[in-house]
Amino acid sequence: MSLMVRVLVLDDREDYLRALTGALRAEFEIVTAKTIAEAEQSLDPTVQVALVDVRLSEEDETNHEGLTFLRWAKAKSPTTPVLMMSAYRDFDAVVDALNLGADYFFSKPINLRELRSWLREFAEHGVMPERTAELKQRLERER
Repeated sequence: MSLMVRVLVLDDREDYLRALTGALRAEFEIVTAKTIAEAEQSLDPTVQVALVDVRLSEEDETNHEGLTFLRWAKAKSPTTPVLMMSAYRDFDAVVDALNLGADYFFSKPINLRELRSWLREFAEHGVMPERTAELKQRLERER
């Protein structure tokens, strides 16, 4: 039996963490964090992919703490793919995330089939600059 891919999921909503864990646990080992501090403690060499929410406080529309964690994670572990997600249609946050080194960006609600596919691909191949470049080009066209 092969070892499961270990995925760190950072989101402030407990219900969302539970739902993602339930949906992914058959194929992935999920480590959850609700705060940046918890995520920083959990991001170790065994984590193969991180999935991070942009906004870690629903009450504050300007909150982009997920980007703070992204910046820290890329400095600490530049070869660990960090995939960002958001329920909000905030084009600037998407661009900021990609410019800070995010490897992919999902809009919530996330299509689970697509998420599983991307998690497997990033876990297998690591950081893929060409994928990020493709996403940036697509965003520019949609602008």
